[in-house]
Amino acid sequence: MTIYLAGVLFSFALYMFLGFYAGKKVKNTTDYYVAGRNAPTILIAGTLFASMISTNAFMGDTGWCYTGNITSIVLLNALCGSGYVIGALWFGRYLRRSECKTMPEYFGTRFNDMKNRRLAAVILVISLTAYLLACITGTGILLQELTGLSRTACLVLAWFFFTAFTFYSGSKGAILTETAMFMIFVGASFIAAPYIFNAQGGLGELLTNLMNNPNTPSGLLDYHGNPAGTYGEGTSIFSAVMYAIAFGIVWLVTVGISPWQAGRVMMAKNEHVAIRSSAIACMLTTVFCGLTYLMAIAVININPGMEDPQRVIIWASYNVVPKFIGMLVLTGIMAAGLSSAVTFLSVVGFSVTSDIVKINFRDDKHKLFVSRCVMLGVAVVALALAILNVGGIRIITWFASTLIAASWCVSGFGSVWSKSLTARGARWSMYAGFIGFLVAKCAAVFGGVSLQNWFDPFFIGLYASVIFAVIGTKTSVLSQEEIDYRKNMHVLPESEKLAVDYKRDRVYGNVMIVVGLCVTIFLLFGWALPYNGII
Repeated sequence: MTIYLAGVLFSFALYMFLGFYAGKKVKNTTDYYVAGRNAPTILIAGTLFASMISTNAFMGDTGWCYTGNITSIVLLNALCGSGYVIGALWFGRYLRRSECKTMPEYFGTRFNDMKNRRLAAVILVISLTAYLLACITGTGILLQELTGLSRTACLVLAWFFFTAFTFYSGSKGAILTETAMFMIFVGASFIAAPYIFNAQGGLGELLTNLMNNPNTPSGLLDYHGNPAGTYGEGTSIFSAVMYAIAFGIVWLVTVGISPWQAGRVMMAKNEHVAIRSSAIACMLTTVFCGLTYLMAIAVININPGMEDPQRVIIWASYNVVPKFIGMLVLTGIMAAGLSSAVTFLSVVGFSVTSDIVKINFRDDKHKLFVSRCVMLGVAVVALALAILNVGGIRIITWFASTLIAASWCVSGFGSVWSKSLTARGARWSMYAGFIGFLVAKCAAVFGGVSLQNWFDPFFIGLYASVIFAVIGTKTSVLSQEEIDYRKNMHVLPESEKLAVDYKRDRVYGNVMIVVGLCVTIFLLFGWALPYNGII
């Protein structure tokens, strides 16, 4: 047994222990679905970031950087990171006040309409099952590297581990294991980064080496990145930049209102925990993700032209850093994949049981049992799709996030801030966003239709969502229940009015500003200005 495999197996044992430890504390569906609504800042921040990162960040996104699009994803992540703060302030804290257990339940309660609840749940299940598929695929690839077993065997192994403790412990286990995973992959990456940079001459020489390296991908260091890596060959510079902006908006909306991001706020101890956690997640998205992307392009100077760019960090773990450090990195990548898989499986399982399937539960224990059975069924479906190998990690991940963003953006933010949006308007906006995006995406992928810039499939879905929200609202009447519910959502609870809490919130905000300035200075003086010959 290699040190790499031993490290990953040890981490599996740790997660199983934490999951089963948390599972013993699950007494009812409130514990199972929303962890008793008592999670502190560290656990919410950990689960927020861990569930977003997944294997896509370590494999899909780093592979995209390696082939020439680091500038594209830096721009994208700037928008994505801001979505945490926007989501917490303009949606998440109001969602928490609803005291609902799932996001679809919130839509049904807010608009006093079960049709809205079921529709939101169907969209959630489709989107998150696709995301879960990407996580299983990524962890399976890594296990294959470590064990040499067949692809199918590795997929089943990865599936078994995260399904076992999620099935038993629910949200209590999810946030605990995800936070442990978050600490492992963040710590491992910061430890490994200096070794990778030094192997190609040091961080200070990275820019110069890439500029002088004939194997550096076209457009890697330019503000627009490699245009061919966005909409394909022949893409203009403007379209390449718009691609990054479009998906930046997608991820901004996704982390702001998606069930696996905003939904974690429902577990927070209070609204201040939600706000502070979002600030931490925002900073980590900018700093940590930026670090992994720099690690990926540093490998270009060591091993250019890799056949499978998705494995760039895995290759560096085996061939560049010391074995023990490499083991930590591979364990971290596995943790990133498992953490997201835990989140998606739990959210989908909860929603199917509570929001789609109509069951007359005998009591809370019966509902808990059914929830676990449904979760197992969803996991089996995701495993079967992963074995069929339906697509690449980044492609599946971005498809899933775009589907949620196009479908829920208008109804999500509108449920809090619109005084006129009706149940029909919200429902029609979800239908239109969902169908509009799918039709446009199919036309682009299978029909060869060129849909770029402001006519990207995401924007087409968003336009349709806005139009049908207006039509649905104009052709229906706002009920008194909807008016009263929204009005009550904007009443600040007495428990949230402590001055000391707001003082602590401002500290997090000030730190976020300082981190933003530091990143800006680094990008200016370490990249943009010297690359353009200004200094």
